[in-house]
Amino acid sequence: FQYFADKALAIEQQKFIQGDITKQTLGMFISRLRAQLIPYFSGCHISTIQLKQISEFILELQDQDIKPITIKQYLGLLKRILLIALEEGAIYKVPNFPKLKTKSIPRGSFSLMEYRALVSSAKELGQEWKYAPINHRVTALGAFKKQEAVPTELQWLIRFMVNAFIRPVDIKLIQHKHIEIINGPSTYLRLNLPETKRHTGQVVTMRAANAIYKSIKEHQTTRGYGNPEDYLFLPEVTDRNGAIQLITTHFRKILERAQLRKGQYGQFRTLYSLRHTAITFRLLYGNGIDLLTLARNARTSVEMIERFYSSNLTAEMNIEMLQSKRSRGA
Repeated sequence: FQYFADKALAIEQQKFIQGDITKQTLGMFISRLRAQLIPYFSGCHISTIQLKQISEFILELQDQDIKPITIKQYLGLLKRILLIALEEGAIYKVPNFPKLKTKSIPRGSFSLMEYRALVSSAKELGQEWKYAPINHRVTALGAFKKQEAVPTELQWLIRFMVNAFIRPVDIKLIQHKHIEIINGPSTYLRLNLPETKRHTGQVVTMRAANAIYKSIKEHQTTRGYGNPEDYLFLPEVTDRNGAIQLITTHFRKILERAQLRKGQYGQFRTLYSLRHTAITFRLLYGNGIDLLTLARNARTSVEMIERFYSSNLTAEMNIEMLQSKRSRGA
């Protein structure tokens, strides 16, 4: 087992060198390999790993109170190692894996009232912000001091994400050159974003994003930014991994101020909750929008929307649509 685990690790390291995966993804692979898989299967011949032993491995993880979704990820990694053994002829087939039931927890989106409270808290906490130079007191990738004031631009970041359907990873990468203002019968922004999470394609925003972007650009221009190559948010932070970590930390302060840290199912809300809110609002307030159009614009799949976003909705939320009648035509 150790031999093929090392082979799997070498493949992941090569992917990282080629830029196919991030440092965090590689780190997670190594962590899971060392935390559970190697300690449990070390010393086993690869051909002896069968359904019974895999089932016992699952029980071992469950005894440690490891969540089903994480166990499923461990099993995925184990299967990848077994596939390498299959390709090299060490085994003649990959053994059957037990079916593991996992519960899809709805994402922690915000209701309309919560969203308004969040924006209000961001405005209350927002101050003119100056990037802290690196010194012995700076933490988290050299990006911030824990007591640093919340940047005033966080209020626009929150509103921009909810009106643009984008992910936090897009927030750290988006520059002014990626944005095209469209004025006509419909007013919106066309976002030509870099590829993230293997998703490409343009995104079009809600009408409100146009005015939000205007405010962002005016603010950044007064600070000496706003050029095509400048980033929309915290443009002075050249370490963009540090920038998103900084934004995440300040967003948590806003959540705590608004008393919205946890969602209705007890899950902690994060920047991702703003994307979930954008999609949920379209499902709630869009006039007959179809899931395929929404999924493509949000750079996701219909399956993901049905699994994680539609589950937030109740029949009462769309009572008008539920009780609607077709018009009598000729």
